[in-house]
Amino acid sequence: MGVEYLKERNINVIELPPGSTGETLAEHIAEADGLITRGSIKIPRELMASNPRLKVVGVHGIGCDHVDLKAAEELGKTVCNTPDALTVTVAEMAMAMTLALLRNVVAADKAVRGGQWSRKYSDLIGVELAGKKVGIIGLGRIGKATAVRMKAFDADVYYWSRTRKPEEEELHGFKWLELNDLLQTCDIISLHIPSTPETRHIIGAEQIKQMKQGVLIINTARGKVIDEDEVIKALQSGKIKAAALDVFEKEPLSTESPLCSMDNVILTPHLGASNIAGMQRMAVQVAEGVLRVIQGLEPDNRVV
Repeated sequence: MGVEYLKERNINVIELPPGSTGETLAEHIAEADGLITRGSIKIPRELMASNPRLKVVGVHGIGCDHVDLKAAEELGKTVCNTPDALTVTVAEMAMAMTLALLRNVVAADKAVRGGQWSRKYSDLIGVELAGKKVGIIGLGRIGKATAVRMKAFDADVYYWSRTRKPEEEELHGFKWLELNDLLQTCDIISLHIPSTPETRHIIGAEQIKQMKQGVLIINTARGKVIDEDEVIKALQSGKIKAAALDVFEKEPLSTESPLCSMDNVILTPHLGASNIAGMQRMAVQVAEGVLRVIQGLEPDNRVV
């Protein structure tokens, strides 16, 4: 829809096929006024500097960790994204993964297919979300939307965010805790923070030690916010009972990763944004932002 939006406004659009590399992009960027990226190709300083005409990099999504933002700012390139487009989409994904963990949905599916019906009386018995202490790390748009949905299931919602949000506490009944206190308190921890130098491995060995025995972890944010090796160790020891991971430190996840052989892990291939309605909103919003910059206007969602 974004391509059609631009073409309808007489913008010449060059579409790179799936699987294109940074080298492919470099071959086509020389005459571009704007660039729209979905995150699979890094946008470094050299690429942006190679084209003085380039005015804007539009990110098809929220995370901008694949774009050299410092270089963009120094080079005078605007970067915009689509933070509003995916709020519901990713929040619903986080809920789906949470419920799938609690009710052993993936393992139950495998059991039926494998003729293990009687497992319904043993290791497939699940637990309710109602009454559980849920910790939301990062109460931005998606974190808040996830927290609201957790409350709808009668969970007790705690949160940690870089800034405390008393208005959300009063409106929704969320409870703010320092990060270590949240880790010690909650049965379920769901991550909703961007990948930055400050948030890298915000969940590591020391944080895992603080967690309750048998905690559940859900990550639909960015892979680098957790120390994957330490999470694997905790899953193997039982400190973390189960995890649902949509994002990984290195993507695509290697089939050699120990995660791929673990029955107490749900793995999905960075599907948080893969929803028809959300993708349509993203496509139009990023096209609108890029076009506004090309026209000399301010985009709605400027990052730098």
